[in-house]
Amino acid sequence: MLLSSNRVSTSSASTNSAHTHQGSAQVPSRLNQLSYRATQSLVYPLADWRRQLAQRSQPQEIINQKELRVVGMRRTGNHAIITWIERQQPGTTYHLNNVAAGTNPYRYKSNNLRRYHPQHGKMAAVYQRQAAGELIKRDCLILSYEDWGLEQVTQPRFERNRTLYLGKSAQQLDVLILRDPFNLFASRLKQNFIETKSKTASMVDMWLAYAREFAGESGYLQPDRVCINYNRWFADVNYRRELADQLGLVFSDAGLRHVPSLGGGSSFSGTRHSGQAGCLDVTNRWRHFADNPAFRQLFQNEEIWHYSTQIFGDLPDTETLRSAS
Repeated sequence: MLLSSNRVSTSSASTNSAHTHQGSAQVPSRLNQLSYRATQSLVYPLADWRRQLAQRSQPQEIINQKELRVVGMRRTGNHAIITWIERQQPGTTYHLNNVAAGTNPYRYKSNNLRRYHPQHGKMAAVYQRQAAGELIKRDCLILSYEDWGLEQVTQPRFERNRTLYLGKSAQQLDVLILRDPFNLFASRLKQNFIETKSKTASMVDMWLAYAREFAGESGYLQPDRVCINYNRWFADVNYRRELADQLGLVFSDAGLRHVPSLGGGSSFSGTRHSGQAGCLDVTNRWRHFADNPAFRQLFQNEEIWHYSTQIFGDLPDTETLRSAS
């Protein structure tokens, strides 16, 4: 059952979230977990309120020339696209990977390191200073959210405190990445990424919610959001050129063939094809599970077919999945 460069990205050790900590990460005790939750619900809101009061009488300077909030489900190609953006973005770029919805991203990264990776205390301290307001000016700040519901990413309290957390940005853009459901679900099944970070939305529910947003039927993200069709991005240089223009990049296609190590690379081949990612057969992953009854069951929902056809067109041979047997 299916149950030194101008780019800086947080290291793999510092990006494992509380949802995916592994390896040598130290799991906090029950008492420490309760203490952390109390701090989240009581201490941090009070600290934010005090900072808001202190800043009301102070003029706000630009901290980020551009701020990109990237939203996508895991195994959608988020890291590949973000790498492509980073390598064509002029100036200094900083990527806060896999942050938690509704939180101060710098505070989240600091606490995550302290709780699960205490060996990275110096980096945790850097994040903590930024969480306290010692923000670093950047040409482009990228926040990536993976597997969160759109209502979680854009919840009102975060939107009210967004400038407090990240500093004032000259430009803010929301970026929504969507991959066709057949290959996305296959890649997630391969990695056993069946659950999402939403308490109510299944993998299928979340894909449908993202597809509705992509199609303009909902309005969680900013009206001028940039929607990226992963399939077209991977295959069509003219489409990538259009996206680069929307994102204010200097188009060179740099980073296109790189397979990032963040997220483990490809679900099927890891990082083996880094530098030659064009040879990855990303549109036929679903065939590996074509005879899996639980996989086929996912596609008995007609909404999946409606939005997939609307956004991605007819994908060869996928009609064979319409039968659950």
